[in-house]
Amino acid sequence: MTLKKKVIYTLGYQGININSYVETLRHNGVGLVIDVREVAWSYKVGFSKAPLQAALNEAGIEYLHLKSAGNPSKYRKNSRTVKECLSKYRAFLGRNLERVDVLINEIEAAQSTGKAVCLTCFEKNPDECHRSILLDYLTEQKPRTKIMHLHYS
Repeated sequence: MTLKKKVIYTLGYQGININSYVETLRHNGVGLVIDVREVAWSYKVGFSKAPLQAALNEAGIEYLHLKSAGNPSKYRKNSRTVKECLSKYRAFLGRNLERVDVLINEIEAAQSTGKAVCLTCFEKNPDECHRSILLDYLTEQKPRTKIMHLHYS
């Protein structure tokens, strides 16, 4: 794995509509969105797998659902706080580092074709989302990686 020094973006869709979400990605030159939810389904209109993929494809952005990067539902359902949930996920990921390897391989494949990559999940604040833990493990393996959390109003 030779992850080059490139930016990896993240964007949570909490509090944003699908049009603004896609425009934020386009504005930042994202070419691939990696959906790191365990289940690519949402109550929020436009953010379940098929409609999200369609909206992204229409904008010229590829979509990949990477279920293996998701936070298992048992941790989300059986935790009393966000901190507890993320702690369980951090320990889980530490026992399953091949999941990080799969993520790195997908990122490298996209970057080798010139595509900027964005990890996506629900939570707007990356510190309250498991994608920040994924990136902690990724940057442990690839310390020259730059992370940029995209924001919107």
